[in-house]
Amino acid sequence: MKNRKELHFSGVYTEAFEGYVKYKTALGFDVEYRETLALVTLNEFLNKYDPPAAIITERMAMDYVHRNPLLSSATVHAYECRIRQLGLYMKNMGYKDIFVYPEKHTPVSSDFVPYIFTADEITRIFTAADQLENPANNPHYRLFVQTVIRLLYCTGLRISEALSLKIDDIDFKNDLITVYNSKGNVSRLVPFNGYIHDWLLKYHREASSAADMYFFESPRKGPRNRCAVGNTFQKSILPAAGIPRKPDNTGPRLHDLRHTFACHCLDKMIHDGADPFCALPYLSVYMGHKGIESTEKYLRLTEDHFMEITDACHYIYEKGLGDDYE
Repeated sequence: MKNRKELHFSGVYTEAFEGYVKYKTALGFDVEYRETLALVTLNEFLNKYDPPAAIITERMAMDYVHRNPLLSSATVHAYECRIRQLGLYMKNMGYKDIFVYPEKHTPVSSDFVPYIFTADEITRIFTAADQLENPANNPHYRLFVQTVIRLLYCTGLRISEALSLKIDDIDFKNDLITVYNSKGNVSRLVPFNGYIHDWLLKYHREASSAADMYFFESPRKGPRNRCAVGNTFQKSILPAAGIPRKPDNTGPRLHDLRHTFACHCLDKMIHDGADPFCALPYLSVYMGHKGIESTEKYLRLTEDHFMEITDACHYIYEKGLGDDYE
């Protein structure tokens, strides 16, 4: 895998790719490492055609999208979006001989079912985190894992959102987290309870330094690596909690804590007497979704509530609150 410091664009496409990243950043998108790596890979793929100038022909675009017949529909869809967006940018910037990939993309399968942890499994996950051993060069790692796992489950934050939090983004006086420009360029306020208040404050007092910018500052400075957190969750926390992987190896994943939060939260609201027609929009806004149907994708509840909630989702979506591009 390429070292992060070695990622750079090359050849006749250098200016186009660098300009494209600046353009996306100016629009408020966080072009993080994985997307930068994907763009560098696309740059290297186009360079293989040895073009005299920065061009994108129909053959180049089609070869990029369909170069591997074994790719999933979701991956093909991502390739189509990436080459189309780059083509649109280059064409708008005046580049010649630019083929813009058609807008109609490969449909993405929507039959994915997230893993929803039970209350007992959540307790076992917390216990497993509490029993982690600190690496010799990272004395606060156990406290970090303890805190971030509880934060993800109790607030529904994405791991990228949690690790991107700056110290000033957490208001301990009012128990509020401000999430800026997250997925879909959505910002929102996320309240937290006294239990999370105590864990965040403990971490801040014991693990933070005056020079830190990020709340969960890496020992090497900057935000912590979310892949490393995911690996700890899958390879250390889940086995210690006695939670096996699915037979097809698709989960559970760290992100399933967010799925679980949505399900447990909505289930509790309905058990407390909330009307699903009111509960779903509140939950959708809290989680930072652009459309109500995105919240619907998170919901895998008990059988006695599932049909009621699904009906509510479809009703609200039909009233025009949905967003096909969430």
